Amino acid sequence: MITDRVTYEQLLGISGCLALALLAHITTLPLWVPGIVVACGLIRLGLARSGRGSLPGSVLVTVAVLVVPLLLVRFHTFNGLVAGTALLSVTAGLKLLETKTRRDVYIITLIIYFVSLAALLEGDSFWLLAYLIGVCWLTTATLLRSTSSGPAPGWRPSLRYGGRVLAQALPLALVFWLLFPRFAGPLWHIPNDSQTAASGLSDTMSPGDITQLALSDEVAFRVRFDTATPPNRERYWRGPVLDVFDGHTWSRSPSSRGAPALQPLGPSYQYTVMMEPHRHRWIFMLDWPSTWNLPHAELSSDYTLMQNEPLSRPVDVLGASYTQVQSIEPLNARMRAREVRLPGDRNPRTKALARELRSAHADDMEFVQAVLAMFTQQPFFYTLTPPKLSDDSVDEFLFNTKRGFCGHYASAFAALARAAGIPARVVTGYQGGTLNPYGGYWILRQSDAHAWTEVWIEGRGWVRIDPTAAIAPQRVERGLADVASADESLASPWQRRTLWFSGLRLRFDAVKEIWRERILDFDQDSQRRLLEFLKIPEPDGQKLVMVLALAMSLVLGWLTWQVRRELAPRSKDETARAYARLCAKLAAAGIARLPYEGAEAYAQRVARLRPDLAGIVINLCRQYSFLRYAAPTTSVTLGQFQAAVRAFRPTRETKTTPAP
Repeated sequence: MITDRVTYEQLLGISGCLALALLAHITTLPLWVPGIVVACGLIRLGLARSGRGSLPGSVLVTVAVLVVPLLLVRFHTFNGLVAGTALLSVTAGLKLLETKTRRDVYIITLIIYFVSLAALLEGDSFWLLAYLIGVCWLTTATLLRSTSSGPAPGWRPSLRYGGRVLAQALPLALVFWLLFPRFAGPLWHIPNDSQTAASGLSDTMSPGDITQLALSDEVAFRVRFDTATPPNRERYWRGPVLDVFDGHTWSRSPSSRGAPALQPLGPSYQYTVMMEPHRHRWIFMLDWPSTWNLPHAELSSDYTLMQNEPLSRPVDVLGASYTQVQSIEPLNARMRAREVRLPGDRNPRTKALARELRSAHADDMEFVQAVLAMFTQQPFFYTLTPPKLSDDSVDEFLFNTKRGFCGHYASAFAALARAAGIPARVVTGYQGGTLNPYGGYWILRQSDAHAWTEVWIEGRGWVRIDPTAAIAPQRVERGLADVASADESLASPWQRRTLWFSGLRLRFDAVKEIWRERILDFDQDSQRRLLEFLKIPEPDGQKLVMVLALAMSLVLGWLTWQVRRELAPRSKDETARAYARLCAKLAAAGIARLPYEGAEAYAQRVARLRPDLAGIVINLCRQYSFLRYAAPTTSVTLGQFQAAVRAFRPTRETKTTPAP
């Protein structure tokens, strides 16, 4: 007897699909939200396994009264992507508790699809999309098993049919993706105010800050050079400039708009910076930027490219830079006073050392060379694990520990220069990068974060001085991973022994970049180029809609033909074709069917002529009769009959001559 009540197997299948859909939100939802859903599922499965029904309605109301206010306290609203997903997830868990009929399973299935779509709007990863397609495929197969009027079909035919349904929907999705009119901004990613901002450089720097970034493998941005690539020692990517020092921490003062003019002294490099989101307004450009295509962005007075709003989504910036420049305008008195200012009661030993060096080197560049020589000749060490410093951090670094990272050396150098009356500031950013040969671009990770110093030299302007290049030149020439000692290496021993691992990571990164460029960044200009490729003259929005209507008509016509083809009664024809193949195989064996001969009579004649084939032929012909003429409740399926005919391979009987 067929019943509409759900079974334990159906509950188990739909609960598993819901858990897989929630797994995509594990980093955005509070852990107690999926915990509540899992608890609801386990309780309902336990009741179903023991033969009991769902919980009473009063229990469900009590749980809802307790959980919904918790969501409101956590999110302060039910409007928004994460808050709405949390509410949908809890609703699915409560629905599991009261699930009795197949209609309840259908509602939970619909929620699973919505939760999967929400995960796709939160993230833009290719691997996330592949995972969610798998979840929807499995959910569709589970739904097909739940809607069967008879015994539930096996997982293999359900997965096959579910995959065919998704494949049939793919052309329609592709048409909408390519031709649906785009807005100015991206339609794929919905900004989420509750997302945690990506890590990276900030507008302050204390000893050890960049050391923590050096331990991170997160991608900061990627760069593709149009023509020539500057040498590694010139690939400095300019970020926030820090010019306020309190004796321990460097910070960024409010800079005015409009950078003083610069005179280029070398070649210009054209490139595209593919920025990842971060919580600040600056864009990392190659020192020194001259042009860029980012609207509402301009250089600040310290030559940092700034936009109006924080970078909330990935963006590509086409730019050009000169790595060697000279200032045209002199340093004004107000800026000079700011760039030599030091706290009066901090780092006294550093100030005394600067006065001593200054008395011996009156020329500014000679003083700079003397400080760099001191770093080279005295026992200073470059390390990823420097000791902690006190409030007078420069004094303790220069005279006690003498062990530090790039931030320590840049801070100490700038403090010494200021104490000698030379304007100086600390610049933070990134240096070097890793070439991805599979994608033809450079990857700048957080581990490439760097700090250097700029000093003002009369007649030249701001000059980049990297004290790290004096103490650890290989850090600038090759990168961080080559300078780290054996016990400080960023790569694990397993990674160092398996060189293929780095190549595999670069290949994955190239796939990710192709996905971003070809799919995520598909915009109005991309649609215009598509229409031009289709030889449509003067493409505009009206013609785009016309092409969309034509493509939809073609796809919907094809889908209609597919559906009518599947709904048409084809089983008899397929049965006849399988029987015809059986007769052809027997004819090839020397026993052709007579035109007037039925299946049963043909089987009896084959049995008389070829007793060795009697059993299998009689069985196959009987199966054909059942499929052709009997009611559809027979246990024999068309697939089984077709498989048996394919496996049947009769041979022609060989006649033997009797012995004389």
